[in-house]
Amino acid sequence: MTKYQALIFRFILFLAGAGIVVLAFFLINTGRELNSSDTFIWTSIGVMYLIFFLPFFFSTINIGNFSAKIPSISMVWTGILFYIAASVIIIVLLIKTVISLNIAIIIQAILLFIYLINVYFSYFAASHISKTAEEEVDKNYYMTKIKSKAGVLLLSVNNLTGEYANAQKILKQSIDDIKYISPVDNDTGSGLEANILRLLNSISEIIGSVQGGAQNLQLENAANNLQSLVNERKLLRN
Repeated sequence: MTKYQALIFRFILFLAGAGIVVLAFFLINTGRELNSSDTFIWTSIGVMYLIFFLPFFFSTINIGNFSAKIPSISMVWTGILFYIAASVIIIVLLIKTVISLNIAIIIQAILLFIYLINVYFSYFAASHISKTAEEEVDKNYYMTKIKSKAGVLLLSVNNLTGEYANAQKILKQSIDDIKYISPVDNDTGSGLEANILRLLNSISEIIGSVQGGAQNLQLENAANNLQSLVNERKLLRN
């Protein structure tokens, strides 16, 4: 079923349910004049029906991971069922004259207010939290890879022989500095992080190919470049 077909099907269901409510109204109230309590009761039934069907047409939960949608959807339907159950109880109490019409109206208004708060936290707040979490993941994308790569590279650096002592010292310091870099949310930081990651991969390749000191100068130059990039990145803060 396509999205358009699903929308048409939901609309047909809505009209069918509304038709049943209207039919019940005329069958029950034919030949008699409605009083204030009757008007309140049927208005409440209409509101309950609209609230029940609103999630089928207006859902603003935009969370990519379906498992993250479940708490929000659960909150919405828990709020709906609570509102309907409480409204039915109010109607029964009103019919049995346990409470007055004015009290019933006040309680119903409070219930509707609570339901709207529930809708806000379920739809809008949940989506905002999810969006913020996704932004945090994006912000940490390069740093997560950098720290992982640096940890692996450190094993190779530790195995370098004495002739690479200077490059080894610089690399160890740079890798240690990487641990204390804070995430930032700007293009400059992302650019530096991308360059650091590329350089770490390059250094890993150089170390893998060192033979008899032939790569000593190249490794030392790469180590100095890494140190420069790491120091520049350390200066950035949100």
